[in-house]
Amino acid sequence: MAAPHQYELRSAADLRFEPDDGLRRELHDGVVHVVPPPSDDHGWRVRACDRALSIGEPDNVYILQNVGVHVGLRRLYVPDLTVVYRGTPYHEFGYDPGGVLLVVEVVSPSSVTLDRRAKPGVYAEQGIPFFWRIDDGPRLQTFRLDPATGDYVLIADLGPGEAGEVAAPWPVRVDTSELVMPHKR
Repeated sequence: MAAPHQYELRSAADLRFEPDDGLRRELHDGVVHVVPPPSDDHGWRVRACDRALSIGEPDNVYILQNVGVHVGLRRLYVPDLTVVYRGTPYHEFGYDPGGVLLVVEVVSPSSVTLDRRAKPGVYAEQGIPFFWRIDDGPRLQTFRLDPATGDYVLIADLGPGEAGEVAAPWPVRVDTSELVMPHKR
């Protein structure tokens, strides 16, 4: 009788043994998840959000796409956008969460549960002050961490075709119609 397969939980350091094939990998409780390439709509939403955040961006932060954030012993998430304070330590494929100001997740069909449920809870647990989620529609929801409860509190909800100013982490003017590719408006 064959011995049962033993699977060893991975750490962020183990990701260096993964193939350099251009695919994004995240680590969820020691298990490597390969994220499929995003759609053109997804890529556009990330780019449009990056542009909106860049206007008025403070000098003490960087806005980065697809970089890792260490969110626990065997967890490395790769948000679509990450705003980190300059000088935040980067090691083993990610930034320390204490230097992360904002994470932005654009929900994809392959990441619905993670982006809507799991990741916000973990980001809050790690003390990341702001979380933004872009969902179908497109809809932008922005949250701030409530230090008293340790949970995110909704601070803005802009639905399809709505525009407004989001006050935090700095004033940002957002028009959700800009989150749609021009030829699809």
